[in-house]
Amino acid sequence: MSDPVAEQAQAWVRRLMSGEATQDDALDLAVWRKADARHERAFVQAARLHKAARQAALELRDEQAKQPMKARRGLSRRMVVGGAIAASAAGVAILAERSGATRFAPPPADFTTAKGETRRVDLAAGVSIEMNTLTRIALRPQAGEGAFELLTGEAVVTIERPDAPLSIFAQDGETTASQARLALRCLDGQVRVSCLEGAAQVRSAGQAAALPARHSVTYDQTRLQPPTAIDLEAEAAWRRGLLVFRDQRLGDVIEEINRYRTGRIVIADPRLRNRRVNGAFHTDRIDQVIDQMRLAYGVRATRLPGDVVLVA
Repeated sequence: MSDPVAEQAQAWVRRLMSGEATQDDALDLAVWRKADARHERAFVQAARLHKAARQAALELRDEQAKQPMKARRGLSRRMVVGGAIAASAAGVAILAERSGATRFAPPPADFTTAKGETRRVDLAAGVSIEMNTLTRIALRPQAGEGAFELLTGEAVVTIERPDAPLSIFAQDGETTASQARLALRCLDGQVRVSCLEGAAQVRSAGQAAALPARHSVTYDQTRLQPPTAIDLEAEAAWRRGLLVFRDQRLGDVIEEINRYRTGRIVIADPRLRNRRVNGAFHTDRIDQVIDQMRLAYGVRATRLPGDVVLVA
């Protein structure tokens, strides 16, 4: 059943964002908001949803712009048109950059995966990679046969060559191993290296760490953290088609899930971000998390074109 007050509030927000609102409109809105406490609450909620939808549309635009050309050609018309519709619903125009603007292209990659895609690559004798969603890898033959750089994303590397250690680069760090299975993740300037089997050496920021089995290290450009124990069931669970979360912030869970699904899930109510989440979700049924949020927190999910979901 539709809510007349919510519909009126949404109409006011659309009017204000249209660029055609007059001073009389502003005065009428002030009167409407003061007339009933429900009007004020509905207007605040509508404005919050509009802001979240606008941000989602911008993120979708940037995400599609970052896709390599090969991956973009693989996008369905539904994804491209849907993203544009989502932006339109948010009141955002997606325009080509003006000639004076400069967009820096990401470093070239030899192997890539699109959103929701996984891929296995045999780089050399005794070296194979399983690439997760939105992952980019570049070969670095100058560092030896099979050497590569994880530019962004996530991968599991199996190394079986005791006489020739493999070098793996990510950000400003280097990981070497000769017999090991490693899970690597490089996102937002931070790198995590997990040793599932065997052993490895990790060097970054002028520091080095020996990495034993069932431990991980995290580093950025300034610091290499000491090794910590890992949860083998949760680590690289994406290889089994699962995402496993152990007492993690809902905001972080949604960011991870958005790496797998078309469109975006956006938390419009910031109070929800710090709620703790435990659970496992199938990557081929990733929207299960929306149903869990409804049941656990009583949230309302609003679906928009382009597979954008606003949660409040």
